[in-house]
Amino acid sequence: MLRILASIVVLLASAGCSTVVVNRYQGVAETGKVFAQTMGKVNELALDRSIDFAANFLSASVSRTETDLASQTTPFQARSKLIGEYKTYLQGLADYFGELESLSKGDQSDGTATALGTFADALKAEPIALKLSDERKKALTGLAGLVAKQFHAAAVEKALIRDADTIAQAIAISEKMLEEQKRWITFRERATRELNYAQKVKAPFISGQTLSEDWKKEWTTYVRTPPTTLLLEEAEAATANMQKAWRGVLRADYSFAEIQASLLNVKAGIDALSALKEFK
Repeated sequence: MLRILASIVVLLASAGCSTVVVNRYQGVAETGKVFAQTMGKVNELALDRSIDFAANFLSASVSRTETDLASQTTPFQARSKLIGEYKTYLQGLADYFGELESLSKGDQSDGTATALGTFADALKAEPIALKLSDERKKALTGLAGLVAKQFHAAAVEKALIRDADTIAQAIAISEKMLEEQKRWITFRERATRELNYAQKVKAPFISGQTLSEDWKKEWTTYVRTPPTTLLLEEAEAATANMQKAWRGVLRADYSFAEIQASLLNVKAGIDALSALKEFK
């Protein structure tokens, strides 16, 4: 399996590092689109898992008042709306990379250039709950100076200079979403885990009753790092590598090995967590 993954990474990297300009930009576009699609799946899956945790917590809770129900239901409705807005935002990022690919292939029509600018402008409007702090935005400004002059086609160079900061900030929005997801899911997952531990691990253990295979599974689940947390950490690593990849694009350095390897790890995590969800 490791050899297969390694081979895939090598193939992807070699495609991204082609000496043909069109293939290079095709690597940019494909990597960007896969990143956007993958982050969308991560966040939808994380939301699903946190909803599962809340449902398990509510069903096992001793206190069952209307307030208890509303305290879980209302925040999740707001969270679902945010994930929907973020998914739309990510689609805009994927569309941007698609238009950048068309521009780099020589399609310098007014329609393509206009569409690219439109997508870039749309990405400046972050989802309200995910607005970057002024300090964070400041750290991602001035990237136009990184654009390697005369290494890009003229139309592409112009677009990169214009959009350098915007795309870096759009990727940072993804990072902030993951930070929010990690905080959100950790709080809710911990509540469920502690309740399960008290009822299904601690109580049977100290009562002196014979411990079943189910008890062993519950204990094992409790002591291991939650799979959702691992997935979010992999996604955070992929986002950091996507930031590096974007800076590489500006400099005309087209090596995407790190981000592509990270995305493979994230995809493997998505598949594993999806299988676990279906199994349960």
